[in-house]
Amino acid sequence: MTKDVLSDKRQRIIEAAVKVFSSKGFHEAKVEEIAQIADVGKGTVYEYFSSKVELFQEILKSGMEFYNKNITEQLSASISATEKLKQVARLHLRFILEYKDLAKVTMTEHAHFGREFRSWLMKMREEKFAAIENIIKSGIDRGEIRNEVNSRAAAMVFTGMMGGLVGPAVFGDEGVQNLEDTLEQMLEILLKGLLANP
Repeated sequence: MTKDVLSDKRQRIIEAAVKVFSSKGFHEAKVEEIAQIADVGKGTVYEYFSSKVELFQEILKSGMEFYNKNITEQLSASISATEKLKQVARLHLRFILEYKDLAKVTMTEHAHFGREFRSWLMKMREEKFAAIENIIKSGIDRGEIRNEVNSRAAAMVFTGMMGGLVGPAVFGDEGVQNLEDTLEQMLEILLKGLLANP
């Protein structure tokens, strides 16, 4: 069996598991149903993942790595610090809207994270926070953002703003346009407090 076929099966299992976990929760999710949706045998699931817990954690790990990869690509762009903050926030909302099932699983089933996985998840979040703080620091250094701004406090406000959109995006019935408009208003309020020349 080729690597491409193996990779395709693994991806189908992950995508099926996201659907089942998000609709039924961790405890009610059955490996048999995941296998059926993925169009593989139950034994095939266990060839890739030793347990339901491992499969669950792999879903979140794949999602977080994909998210952080996209954030990193945005940060490497040759644009102003404030524009980077806007792009990161917009990417965050797009990601949540596109992967609602994954976001729902992350928010509702975190009790099933093992200690090692929780440590890894915290590390990923800290890396994202540090990247945002570095954007703000670079904005201060370049005179875009007021010199007296505390970069850590500003990064906490920014990440809090992004986190505040997750609930309405995943569980609310607001349309995409309303959420995007809300984000732009939030960015305007935040950046007016940061900019050297608003």
